[in-house]
Amino acid sequence: MPRRRRITAQDLLDLRIPTAAALSPDGASIAYALKTADARGNRYRSHLHLVPARGGRPRRLTRGDGLDAEPCWSPDGRHLAFVSRRADEIPQIWVLPMSGGEAWPLTRLAGGGVRDLRWAPNGRAILFLHRRDPRVDPERRKLRPTARYITRLRYKLDGEGFWPADAWHIYKAAFPSGRVTQLTRGESDDAGAAWSPDGRSVAFTSNRRPDAELDVDNSDLFVVSADGRDLRRLTRRYGPVAAPAWSLDGRHLYYIGHYGGRGEWLRHPRHVYRISARGGAPRDLTPALDQWPSNHVLSDTANSSAEVILPFREGRGERLAILVNECGACTLHSLPAEGGPLRLEFGGRVNVLGVSLRPADGRAAVAAATMQDAGDLYTLTLGRGEPPRRLTRLNAPLFGRLALTEPEERMFTGRGNGGAAIHGWILKPPGLRAGRRYPLVLNIHGGPMAQFGYTFFHEMHFLAAQGYVVVYANPRGSSGYGLRFMNCIENRWGQLDYADLMMVADVAAGLPYVDRRRMAVMGGSYGGFMTTWIVGRTNRFRTAITERQVGNMLTQAGASDLGFYRFYARGAAPWERPGDYLRDSPNLYAARTRTPLLIIHSDQDLRCPIAQSEELFTYLRVQGKPVEMLRFEGESHGLSRGGRPQNRLERLRRIREWLARTL
Repeated sequence: MPRRRRITAQDLLDLRIPTAAALSPDGASIAYALKTADARGNRYRSHLHLVPARGGRPRRLTRGDGLDAEPCWSPDGRHLAFVSRRADEIPQIWVLPMSGGEAWPLTRLAGGGVRDLRWAPNGRAILFLHRRDPRVDPERRKLRPTARYITRLRYKLDGEGFWPADAWHIYKAAFPSGRVTQLTRGESDDAGAAWSPDGRSVAFTSNRRPDAELDVDNSDLFVVSADGRDLRRLTRRYGPVAAPAWSLDGRHLYYIGHYGGRGEWLRHPRHVYRISARGGAPRDLTPALDQWPSNHVLSDTANSSAEVILPFREGRGERLAILVNECGACTLHSLPAEGGPLRLEFGGRVNVLGVSLRPADGRAAVAAATMQDAGDLYTLTLGRGEPPRRLTRLNAPLFGRLALTEPEERMFTGRGNGGAAIHGWILKPPGLRAGRRYPLVLNIHGGPMAQFGYTFFHEMHFLAAQGYVVVYANPRGSSGYGLRFMNCIENRWGQLDYADLMMVADVAAGLPYVDRRRMAVMGGSYGGFMTTWIVGRTNRFRTAITERQVGNMLTQAGASDLGFYRFYARGAAPWERPGDYLRDSPNLYAARTRTPLLIIHSDQDLRCPIAQSEELFTYLRVQGKPVEMLRFEGESHGLSRGGRPQNRLERLRRIREWLARTL
């Protein structure tokens, strides 16, 4: 057996990430998209693959240099529809005949996005979301002004950029003619389109309040006929509605959401509701659920934040499959359609990325990752208590060559944080030697309503391979440990969470293999906020790296794509109580900072605009403090997770160089 080597930055680009698993109607096959990096082209590719549900070698279905995603089976299993972005870079719906032959485009839309495919029960049409965008046409762009005339509050979103005038609406494409019909209209975005079992109606969510742009945390459940007529609103209470799904008999609809006022999204648990398809009062099916029914496990490889409700038949009854975000994991559960206790279907130390199932019997295909693999395909039948069957080992050739240590799980307890126990992990360098002390890196996640957990994180292993002990944990403010644990830091960033992180650092510093004189702290987004906050309050860390940080709450509130949302959470606008915002701004404590600091930010970050870091750099540099800045061009807030391959490598190279030089 060849000797295993330490993981490198380049290995990030060799990972194969499965997405969007789709079980065939007969349950015999699973189609999925496989994302890979093209280092030479500095881009990503994604192709469709097929694996037998009984096990066997996966088969590649599509080729080329494009991005193929969202496989969706026709009801008879004879065709596979998918979204493809090919040479013209305009996403279209393509169809692949499963009996043989080449894929062909079903739609030829002039511009804009296509997503969320749903095949009609009779197989004669495909439902999809589309947003018209004339700017996509390069020829028309050359002839138009380059200014943006803005009249609405929400006009941009990180990762998408500046929005066109049109909103996301529901369309259907007839099969096989491709004739497109628009079903919904208006100024608000529509989402979550779902066919009724008889194909006569479509359920969806939308925020159609008169002051919708101010009510960003509200949406309602609507039903429209399959020809776009007879629009009906079913829900009337204020709050978000997501992931609509029809009952198997079409008499009810299920959805995920909560009810509360503006800015109260962290004060109420998200539950599963049922409502009559005719309207009426919704019923809470999960009144005791204290975890979010979605995925908020962070990673730089496979990521998912999906909320799903998948009804299936069990005996004479009906159950609903949902995801649950809990204690570092994302697991698959089910519950009775009438409400009742949740039953674990696919759990343990796992990160469930996506689920597809057959409604008739609960046969399921699951994409999931663990701490030692970046994602694979599994199959099982819900309710039988059987262990899932693993169908793929997509990254075995790479991982078989790497010397990877297993993260050690730990509940951190100590003084200084009121006795709260904090869940986290310690990742040691490969080949750790007895009697030697190693430098430590404390890594802080973003959010804060997210969590580190049971999934492969390349950056952690890369840092460990450089000879650092890596410690990462879920302080108060993280999701997965109950609503109170998550919302207790609302409008109090840098207090309870700071105490938790300092306690974790204290415990880690006392480990026999850690050199307490050589400790670093780093983090991104909210983790960047905490990093900047920490070095403005303590000199215990020898060096620090703050990424895509929030540094000035006053300017963040007006410049971020979602910044104005903080008005409601704080209970006052910036012009009413500016001091409250400034008090919680780590940039303004730059005079206290002594720790050498590397600042990393992207110039197209709309979530935490780059001015947040430019300001910090200027404040520190003018004072002669040790600070450097790495600025990426054309990247958004999610650089470390989905930025261009060469930029992701450059980021890791600069982090490695900075830590080697300062730690």
